[in-house]
Amino acid sequence: MAYYNIQRRRGSKKAIFMTLVLLMTVLLSACNGDPQAQQNASLQKIHLDRSLAHARSIGVPGTVLQPIVKQERQISSTNAPFTLLSGQPVTDYYNNIAQSYQALTLRVSNLEKQVTAQYDYQAYRDIQNFETSIAERRSQNFIEVKTFMTQLAQDQALLARAHTPNDYLQISSSARRSTQALQLMGPAYDKLQSLKQMTQQLQASNVDITALAQQESDDLAIFRNANKPEDFIYLLNQLRAQIQQATVFSVQAIPYVGAYQGALKLQKFSAQIDEARRYGADVATFVLHLHNDQAALTSAKGDEYAGILSQIDNDLAAIQIPLIRAKTHYYLQQFKHEVQVWGNHHRYMDGYDGHAYNLDYEYDQQGIGSDLDASVQAAQTVDDYQSAIMLINNSLLHLKAMEQDYTDRAPWDWPHGADFRLLKYYNLYGPGSGSVMVVSLVEQTMRFYQGGKLVRSFQVTTGQYARPTPPGLWNIFLREHPTEFKSSEPPGSAFWYPPTKIDYAMEYHDGGYFFHDSWWRADYGVGTNFPHYDSGGDEAFAGNGSHGCINMFPDDANWLYNHTGYGTAVIVY
Repeated sequence: MAYYNIQRRRGSKKAIFMTLVLLMTVLLSACNGDPQAQQNASLQKIHLDRSLAHARSIGVPGTVLQPIVKQERQISSTNAPFTLLSGQPVTDYYNNIAQSYQALTLRVSNLEKQVTAQYDYQAYRDIQNFETSIAERRSQNFIEVKTFMTQLAQDQALLARAHTPNDYLQISSSARRSTQALQLMGPAYDKLQSLKQMTQQLQASNVDITALAQQESDDLAIFRNANKPEDFIYLLNQLRAQIQQATVFSVQAIPYVGAYQGALKLQKFSAQIDEARRYGADVATFVLHLHNDQAALTSAKGDEYAGILSQIDNDLAAIQIPLIRAKTHYYLQQFKHEVQVWGNHHRYMDGYDGHAYNLDYEYDQQGIGSDLDASVQAAQTVDDYQSAIMLINNSLLHLKAMEQDYTDRAPWDWPHGADFRLLKYYNLYGPGSGSVMVVSLVEQTMRFYQGGKLVRSFQVTTGQYARPTPPGLWNIFLREHPTEFKSSEPPGSAFWYPPTKIDYAMEYHDGGYFFHDSWWRADYGVGTNFPHYDSGGDEAFAGNGSHGCINMFPDDANWLYNHTGYGTAVIVY
């Protein structure tokens, strides 16, 4: 009996122990949550890692992807909660991180599209600059541009086939290098001509020029075959050294050559002083240097010419920045004067608010006038000032086109002379010129041309007086369908607007300037860029012009979106 009780107690303990083990197993099993949720989270992380690897491989910069990588690390560093009885919190945890990985994967995909679009646009602009440089050199009769035309055709063909950021980066690099080479072609040619003139002068004085003639021939061969920046840089360095040696040789061989060259340089220096004076520059210091150089040249003897010529060269170099700075400021003031005079005599008399608005306000300080000021103020080199002058001249051309269009009595949906003037100027006219969107600000009209032929016309609403649409030559570089616009202004600002659904958006200028549908408007065309009563739209947002975008009827925006693409040219005047 005692033995039986002992055995019974042992069996009871064993049963309790097994029950506890079974219970703990069940509890711990419950703590692990749904295995499928955990597996899905791991799978989504693998997808994200593959997306990141793919983005890097096609050329998306690591700095752009870094925020996503950081978030992934933060998610991966978390742990599932420890719970008893229920595995639902663990399941929810894995579901949440799976969704987080999915969201990050989607962000990677969107970044790929965004970066690709940006690089596509940049490559297009770089090729456009390359093409402009070729046109400039062709107009100067440089036969050497044939090599560059072949390279341009290759770059254009690559652009048509490009798909990834790496593709577009390579095209941009090639186009920029070719453009730089073309820019160096001019200075190299000038040096060649200087050396040639010195050689001819020596030959006329019966000096043996065999060595110089051979150098000139070799240099010309290098010039004819040069197609990279480093080719021209090498040639320029070589020519500078050769010209310096030839100058010393000339002065030593024929002393009067130094006097002759000095007289030519002083004549150039004097002309540039006069030019700078006409543009309003303070030239007192340069006049003093000119007089000193003239006196030194007059009294020079023998080997003194080389030092004097070097000093004159230094003075010529010193006046270049003051000269072009004064020229740039002069052109800028002429532009501003034209904006004010024409605007003051051509105003929109607004019956809605009783105010008068200058019709060319897009060119004033609230428009591209301030951009021109910034460009001039930021300029430091001769190239910077030349770029600013080109920008000013192009802006003046667009202003003159507006003035011309104001007097054009052709219906809004017919071709206009100002359109053709700008199409031809930008070489966007004629067969093969492609699609161009031409916006007349004074008409509040956009005309769509293809191959120089008018295809369709649209009435639009452009930027209001305080937020004008920027005139200029632009290109479509971002397309979104559909999208949502969110205001960059704080609530309470006169320019704030709630998140707005947009079906078709085509960005043509940095800073969020789009062509897009504006379903909240009923009226478009002349006067809608000023305060007005909209016949059926939302008066809170439809009673004035846009914030700089070009608003269109929804159906018109739909048509335009489906008949344009990345890189489509946009002319606004």
